[in-house]
Amino acid sequence: MTQMPLPGMKVRRGWQVRVAQSMGPQRVAIPDVTGQSERAAEWNIRRRGLEVGSTAEMQFRGMPADQVVAQSPPANASQVAAPRTSLLVTQAADAPEYVMPNFVGQPLGTVTRTLQDAGFKVGTVSVAPPASASGNGVSSVSITAEPSQPSAGSIIVTQWPPAGQRILAGAVLNFEVK
Repeated sequence: MTQMPLPGMKVRRGWQVRVAQSMGPQRVAIPDVTGQSERAAEWNIRRRGLEVGSTAEMQFRGMPADQVVAQSPPANASQVAAPRTSLLVTQAADAPEYVMPNFVGQPLGTVTRTLQDAGFKVGTVSVAPPASASGNGVSSVSITAEPSQPSAGSIIVTQWPPAGQRILAGAVLNFEVK
């Protein structure tokens, strides 16, 4: 690898020449980190005296987030001189987005079944207060009664989120019925 004095220099007879000899290319075993979490993979790479190269993330349907799916160089690769292991890691998939349909005027039971089949949750269902009678010259008598309970046949009069708004899969939807 190196020598002292440098090649071509004139020296006296009996002068000492120092030589550094190479031990050959570095040999390391590249660990198989596929299937491990990103943190565990990095730890396994570093504990062998190797370096972690770049890490890329990608969404994979049906696979849990934070899992190594590929590495470079591959496990047990030979002739690796300067081993830096790069990783491809799964990331959480974005929840699908939908546009909220208009359910006003539809029966609560039908809407509830449709939403639950699609993976949404029905949250609060409240009964709208009755409309008050307006002045037609007749005096009205107010009778206080217990509010009725919503039923499958109740008709939706308002909804939240409103129609046309973007909602995520699994969102909770609230209704007011009469």
